Amino acid sequence: MRRLGLEVAVFGRSTYLQYVALFQWATIRGYIAYKILLPVTQILFFVELGVYATGRQNALYFALGNALQLTANAGIFGVIATVANERQFGTLPLLLASPANRLVTFLSRAIVNVIDGVATVVIGLAVTVVLFGLDLHQANLPLLALCVVVISLTTAGLGLMFGSIGLVMRDAIIIANLVYYLLLIVCGINFPVSRLPGVLQLVAYSLPLTRGVQAARDAAAGASLGQVSGLLGGELLIGLLWAMGGYALFRILESWARRGGLQEAY
Repeated sequence: MRRLGLEVAVFGRSTYLQYVALFQWATIRGYIAYKILLPVTQILFFVELGVYATGRQNALYFALGNALQLTANAGIFGVIATVANERQFGTLPLLLASPANRLVTFLSRAIVNVIDGVATVVIGLAVTVVLFGLDLHQANLPLLALCVVVISLTTAGLGLMFGSIGLVMRDAIIIANLVYYLLLIVCGINFPVSRLPGVLQLVAYSLPLTRGVQAARDAAAGASLGQVSGLLGGELLIGLLWAMGGYALFRILESWARRGGLQEAY
């Protein structure tokens, strides 16, 4: 019990320091540009394009899908950037040499990005509702909020997998871009997954976001927790599998980076 308490304290301390490193160094202007302009411009582009192609009655479909996909911005870019920054600033060798529990250290890198992802979705949705006058009176808002949290967790799990590559790869952010836009294309953000070829449908359902976005759309239509529990359970399972795979890859690449001196190469 005492050891568990110590691990919880380490996790909390590491999460706080991660928050300080990520956000307190940024200027207010830069943070606003990242947290408001980026979400709003992506949502506006795809909502306007979708409304032009299919009609204004589908504005909520495009707005909700793109707002939820923004969790990947924090979950993938944020987690990958934490490892890349450790390497860039020369602190990665110290981290790898420390006796700290690797799992606690690993997960604390993700949790602050989960919170950041939730904030991004809230801002994006709020601006969209104001600009397009979207009606959420029929929505199950507590369930929709739960869907946002779940999606933020699962996309961070995916980010943990690709963040591990930053231990040995100089430009891991390139992978983040590829994964981010893959999610945008195959996860049902702007069109149903059923319209994809069979192989891409398999890819879609092996990734986070796909089931979560569908659950969120059902919640926005007024569905109950029981009606989307299967979707949310599957979403959590997929995110857990990606996170476990990411942790295993982290341990493998940690040894490789230490032997090859790659943790100091930038």
